[in-house]
Amino acid sequence: MLFVQASSSFLRWEVKYEYKSPDCFKKLVITINGGTPGPKILAQQGDTIVVELKNSLLTENVAIHWHGIRQIGTPWSDGTEGVTQCPILPGDTFIYKFVVDRAGSYLYHAHYGIQREAGLYGSITVSVPNGESEPFAYDYDIGIILNDWFHKSTYEQAAGLSSIPFVWVGEPQSLLINGRGRFNCSLLATPSLEAGGHNMTVVEVDGHYVEPFETKNLYIYSGETYSVLVKASQDPSRNYWVTTNVVSRKPTTPTGLAILNYYPKYFKKSPPTLPTAGPLWNDTAPRLTQSLAVKAHKSFIHSPPLTSDKVIVLLNTQN
Repeated sequence: MLFVQASSSFLRWEVKYEYKSPDCFKKLVITINGGTPGPKILAQQGDTIVVELKNSLLTENVAIHWHGIRQIGTPWSDGTEGVTQCPILPGDTFIYKFVVDRAGSYLYHAHYGIQREAGLYGSITVSVPNGESEPFAYDYDIGIILNDWFHKSTYEQAAGLSSIPFVWVGEPQSLLINGRGRFNCSLLATPSLEAGGHNMTVVEVDGHYVEPFETKNLYIYSGETYSVLVKASQDPSRNYWVTTNVVSRKPTTPTGLAILNYYPKYFKKSPPTLPTAGPLWNDTAPRLTQSLAVKAHKSFIHSPPLTSDKVIVLLNTQN
């Protein structure tokens, strides 16, 4: 029998507005300890996470939801304001405390108004306990978080979305990869992700191990998280474009760009090829293929209970 000693991580965060230029366009964004995305949380399965959050927004409440964390026994730390907690008032401090009970990739984001669109989000990576292994092997782990980015303030967006007649926010001005993007830097939804010339093997989805499958483009819907394996089998003397593009709607947003780099000494070297254009925005076949390929790993199937103690019927309506 394996006994694992869990630990606690104490994080002290301050949320406030600052001017930032994530895509070369300067605007007010919401930061955590001066940065957006916020700090990456690294933990082991079974660890307790404690976040002391101070709201330094002068005129706005705040709350943070830990997306994918089950909050077993700690519903008051789920971060859904008005449901499981009162929002944190300006100048106040609130302590979130919860256990990460399952390994995988997750994210956290604002759950008050549309503050996530102002930059209040970040990633969580939970590793397996010491002495245990995952059903796949890799040499290096790096996190990528994608976000669409609008230049209008969240106040302008919210006013349009709540007005009569309804005013759509339009297409994002840029796509951010780990908080960086491009819009008119030298002149200038649902995203897809491609690592130029490298196939990706999907091994985990939303905190659940899946039967591995390969894909060239990874389609990621809002709030979803994936773990993929990328084999460094190409020419190491050059770099490769990592691209993200809008699908589901005809895009007017520039391709989001990053560089896949084998060796740090080449990190400033531009890839010799043009970035890929990405999949056709209205081609639904590969998206359906990806959805059908996601199946629970045969060694990690969690069967539902055969009987229930209570039945809850939810009615969802939209005016």
